[in-house]
Amino acid sequence: MKNQWRVVIGLALVLIVVVFAVLNSQTVPVSFGFAKISGPLILIILGSAIVGALIGLLTSTTTMWKQKKQVKELKKDIETYKNDADKLAQEEVEKVKRTYENQLAELQAKYDAAASQAQISPNVDVEPVGSRVDHFTKPRTSDEDL
Repeated sequence: MKNQWRVVIGLALVLIVVVFAVLNSQTVPVSFGFAKISGPLILIILGSAIVGALIGLLTSTTTMWKQKKQVKELKKDIETYKNDADKLAQEEVEKVKRTYENQLAELQAKYDAAASQAQISPNVDVEPVGSRVDHFTKPRTSDEDL
């Protein structure tokens, strides 16, 4: 829709320039500083409009080219930063994982040392403890009510 309005406005401007040029058909002199020519005003107006459109097209094309190049470079930078961030995150995960594994190994060693010194024997006649849900949902026996 936006581009359709541009086309309509562009055509309206071209029509205005053509009507203006047709209404001014007398011969006029034009000085370029180093040369002087005489010609119909219609050709001077249309030529000036065409030269102006070409200048506008060239400047907008170079600006768009520079912007596309900049966007391409920024996308490349973003991809590099994403890769670096993923790599750093993975390294940090590995570091934390190693830390916890070391702590677990130390605790296991301490437990094994304490168990070997105390000669702890497991109580076989003790009933295994269930979850809290089991404690509240299991039917009670008469000796548990006390």
